[in-house]
Formats: sequence, C-alpha cells, structure tokens
Amino acid sequence: MAEVILEKVCKTYYTRKSSFQAVKNFTLDIHDKEFLVLVGSSGCGKSTTLRMVAGLEEISEGTIRIGQRVVNDVPPKDRDIAMVFQNYALYPHMTVYQNMSFGLKLRGYPRDEIDQRVQEAAKVLGLAEKLTNRPKELSGGERQRVAVGRAIVRRPSVFLFDEPLSNLDAKKRVEMRTELAKLHHRLQTTMIYVTHDQVEAMTLGDRIVVMEKGVVQQVDRPLTVYDNPVNRFVAGFIGMPPMNFIEGSLRSEDGSLWFVEDSQKGGKNRVRLIPEIAERVANRVDKRIILGIRPEHLQDRAFRRDAPTDAVLQTTVSVIETLGDEMLLHLQTGSSEIIAKAEARHGIQMGQEFGAVVELSKVHLFLPNDDPADPDHTKEVNLTLRKNGS
Repeated sequence: MAEVILEKVCKTYYTRKSSFQAVKNFTLDIHDKEFLVLVGSSGCGKSTTLRMVAGLEEISEGTIRIGQRVVNDVPPKDRDIAMVFQNYALYPHMTVYQNMSFGLKLRGYPRDEIDQRVQEAAKVLGLAEKLTNRPKELSGGERQRVAVGRAIVRRPSVFLFDEPLSNLDAKKRVEMRTELAKLHHRLQTTMIYVTHDQVEAMTLGDRIVVMEKGVVQQVDRPLTVYDNPVNRFVAGFIGMPPMNFIEGSLRSEDGSLWFVEDSQKGGKNRVRLIPEIAERVANRVDKRIILGIRPEHLQDRAFRRDAPTDAVLQTTVSVIETLGDEMLLHLQTGSSEIIAKAEARHGIQMGQEFGAVVELSKVHLFLPNDDPADPDHTKEVNLTLRKNGS
C-alpha cells in the first residue's frame, strides 16, 4: 500500500539536431489505494509517465516518490511495483501456474508460499481450472488474466497497467473492465492505469487524468470532468459522441444575453442564456464565443411542445444512426453539424427539419482559440465552469 507522488516530472528525448519533450511538468499526488487512470490520445505522454513511475524510463527532471521513498534512481525491481503490459508477455512454453510463479521463484520465495499465492490469485481471477494450460490454449481474456495474476502474486504496493485490454474484442474488454474493478475493490491497492479508451477511464477510475501533448489538462472524478470540462479539448475528448460546438458571438438584447450563431457561416440560430451563465460571460458581449452542448442535452421538440422558442435550434437532419432504443441524429444548424440523442421512433427522416431543444442549464461557453500554435483547443477555456462541479 502506498501513495505515489510526482513533482514537476519531465521527460525529454534528444536527437543530434533537436529535442522533444514528451511529458511536461507532471505534478500529481496519487492517493493510497486509489485507482487512477491516465487517458489521452496516442502520443500524449501517458505511457511515458507510467514507464517513468515503473523505472523503465529515466526522468529528465523532477521527483517521483513511492510511499515515502524517492525512487528516481531506484531500479524497477526494487520499487515494489508490478506492471501489466498490453501484449501479456507470457512464456509460451510454460503453464499458467509456471507463468504466474516464475517471478517469485527468481526472488527465492519458499515453494509452499509460492503455491499459496498462485492458488489464491488463480481463484480470484477464475483461473483455478486453467493452471495446467499453456498460453496457446487460452483465450485473449484468459491470457490477460494470467498476466494480471503474475502481478498479483507479487503483492506489490502499486499496480501499473499499460493499456492491458487493447488486444481484446469489445465483449472481452467489458468483461475484463468488470474484473479489474472487482479486483481493485478486493485488493485495496494503489493502481495506475493507462488507456486511450475514455469508457475504460470513466468506468474504472476514482479519478482520471486527461493528457494532451505531454501536458495534464484536467484531473478530477470522472463525472466532474464530464460535467465540468476545463477547456474545449477536454470537452471534446471525454464523451461519446463528443460535445457539440457552435461558433458565434454574444449579444445583449431586451435585458438578456443571447448566443447568436455565426451568420457569416450561414448560421441563424439564437439561444437566450440563463442568468446564472450570463453573469459569468457578461464581459464577452459583442465578442466571439463557442457554445458547447452535449448530445443528450438536446431534446426533440416533438416531445417538448412547452419549450420556449428562445431555447430551440432550427436544424435539418443529415444522418440518422439507429442504436436500438435510441438514435443519434446528425443535424445541420447552418454553420455547424451537431449530434443529438433521441429515443428511437418512426417518422424522423433524413432531410427533414428538426427542432432541437437546448437544455439551457447544461450550456458551456468557451473562449475562442486565436493561437495558431494551439490546434488542440487547450487554450479555449471553459468560461462557465461550475463551482465544485455543480
């Protein structure tokens, strides 16, 4: 059991002519027994960060502590950690039992203790009937459980997972997510998990760390990140389908503040902001702004006849995706294409007009990006952040 503390950790790779900073000033206190998930797109620095914690990558700057001990110069084998990789890394000629016990044998543990640990881990992971099998006789999910079991028998202070479910099919991924959540609840050990899959991040993490280009964008509980993203990058990365964005400006009329869609791009929609949100962006009157709204916060006006006209986006249906009991409607607003979630029903057709009712309390407003060096919108901060995620 241990907390993991990273203080201004950086990783820079050098070539003869240039350098590349893969991780920039990563500072975080990972609590004892916490399940922390690092999530981001490929190349964002999440795996590099994990490998620095493991000791597989040397840090360029900063300090890493596991427990109360600085481990910057401590070899991986002495850090009291266990790592589970994406590719399983099982010995093909060994049985499940031999794979799980191999590390303990190298460390000189007594045979009785090795057997006890392997049997306990196999029972927890549902592998008790597979201990005599070799990896080629197992499914992908079973192989991954063996890799996890090899880590469990070590009884480390910290578990590190580097995209362990990437090689599994969709059904097995769901099953293994559930198993990992149960495992953390049972072991009560600090776990750091890397993934590019936001569903894994949202369902597994006590907290999630959203990274982009080596920089931590936001750290918080999954629902807080979802409901209260700090910038447009996080808002667009977390959520499937992602948050909708419509460019426009703010206008003050009739004692109210309005979001007005960009007319230069063909937009004609207007939305009246509620006072709670309007007061946060009052200094942006007559200036450019980006409205964000999640697909589930757009409702079909056919079921909201009482909705005020100043909360409705007039759109045209361009694509319909049917997903069983619900549909994803791709809607053209004039300047933008947005997506709304709707209950599956007959009668909606491509090309028809569609009134999308905006849940005004869920609107986000982002500062436009005027920096060409920031193509990922990380400087497009959320101007409507709710205090304490409320």
